[in-house]
Amino acid sequence: MIVRKARPEDVPAVVEFTRNTWEWGDYVPRVFADWVSEGTAYVAELDGTVVAAARLLMVGETAYLQGLRVRREYRRRGIGRAVTEHLVEEARRLGASMATLIVSERNEPSLSLVKSVGFKPVLELWGGVPERAEPSKCLEGDEAEEALRRALGRTNGFACLPDDPWICVAATPQLLLKRAKPCLGEDLYIGRFSFGSARVDAQEDVVALKPEGFAKLYGRYFLFALKLLS
Repeated sequence: MIVRKARPEDVPAVVEFTRNTWEWGDYVPRVFADWVSEGTAYVAELDGTVVAAARLLMVGETAYLQGLRVRREYRRRGIGRAVTEHLVEEARRLGASMATLIVSERNEPSLSLVKSVGFKPVLELWGGVPERAEPSKCLEGDEAEEALRRALGRTNGFACLPDDPWICVAATPQLLLKRAKPCLGEDLYIGRFSFGSARVDAQEDVVALKPEGFAKLYGRYFLFALKLLS
């Protein structure tokens, strides 16, 4: 088996075997072509068949691993572990100091896999559609930076991205401020990531540190991290 960067001709195969990952479907078929165009998509190939796919995205010094999927008839053969280990080594080669990923509390096979590779849970997250609320105040300048610094102190430096909250990394105030302004609502939030409840000024999916404030709650997730530099 080889693990390599995905190519445009791999897209139909990946779309085919990820279409019905869960009872509701999967988001990977909608985005995999974009990942390929960005150069962040990888596939595993065995005897000429694409048997797995995943993404490695560099955000600052963090390598975020996303969307690992294994073709159903090739599961329980160690392919998911092999792909994960390959991406961890690729992250080291790219100079990442840490790798992170999110796993749903309901995904027992993935929870076991990432723990066996050495990832440790660092944050409990909740995701879903928020109860929209107007912000009382959005912060700028030194006030914004200080508010984020205090909030990151409570999460040991981890946060999800304001514009794509399903990507969670080791963050700095500067990294987050490049993407959005923090606002004070029921809790401090920045874009579609909240350091408290999900009642934020957003209509798309939100990830939050508390389960309150969701109009539709998808569930609980765990952010895992693996230090790559000693």
